[in-house]
Amino acid sequence: MCYELELTKINRIKLADAFRTVPRVDMSIPCIVEGQMGQAFVDDLAQPTSYHVVIGPFHYFAGSSDAPQAQTMMADFPAYNLLMPSAPGWAELARQQFGDALQTNMRHSFSSDSLSTDHLNQMLNDSSFKGKIVALNATAASQLSATSQLYFDLADFDSAEDFAARGLGFVALVEEQPVGIAYSSLVCSQGIEISIFVDETHRRQGIATALGASLLLACLTRGLHPNWDAANPESVKLATKLGYSSLDSYEAYFHTQKL
Repeated sequence: MCYELELTKINRIKLADAFRTVPRVDMSIPCIVEGQMGQAFVDDLAQPTSYHVVIGPFHYFAGSSDAPQAQTMMADFPAYNLLMPSAPGWAELARQQFGDALQTNMRHSFSSDSLSTDHLNQMLNDSSFKGKIVALNATAASQLSATSQLYFDLADFDSAEDFAARGLGFVALVEEQPVGIAYSSLVCSQGIEISIFVDETHRRQGIATALGASLLLACLTRGLHPNWDAANPESVKLATKLGYSSLDSYEAYFHTQKL
């Protein structure tokens, strides 16, 4: 049996220590350690030895993969979710439990150190969509999250008002209709996780570039780290175009539905 860990001050210190050596490929772990977003689970509330944290579809494990409850903890990893880089032994345990239902998913990390405000401003100024990019407020965020037109997930925020207070976002409007969005899917004191989505009928027109440049400029102005974790070639290409420098590729694991 596993237990949800209340994100008290002492428990956040325990989490920080448990995940200290786990690779930081996105903002998930800092968000959870700070108590900003996500959930944490342990094998024992008094003296935990195995840890499982989750934000949205992203799951991370730390501590002992050989502990008595480790298999039970891994069994709670649901289908259609991603096992992200974790402590040694956990990927092997997942393979043992799920077999062919666990598929390798290659992802790509980038450094934001090479981002340039001059370059981003130039890209935005050169874009025909510059005047069509507007900042998200609570009202717009609430309206967009209630529709299926754009992928805009506020599940990890308390509300649209919470997003407006803690997050950042921009929407592209064509004929007053939203056709693309760039926003902070994760937020903590260190920075944000970049998410960009453009309606399929409006792709390859430069909208994602204009949205990305707008969001990155807002981050740099505020001194926030804009983390970019790419899951497909299009995301890699856009990150490079905006000025990110490639760091490395890594393996995550997608849990498919068992037949």
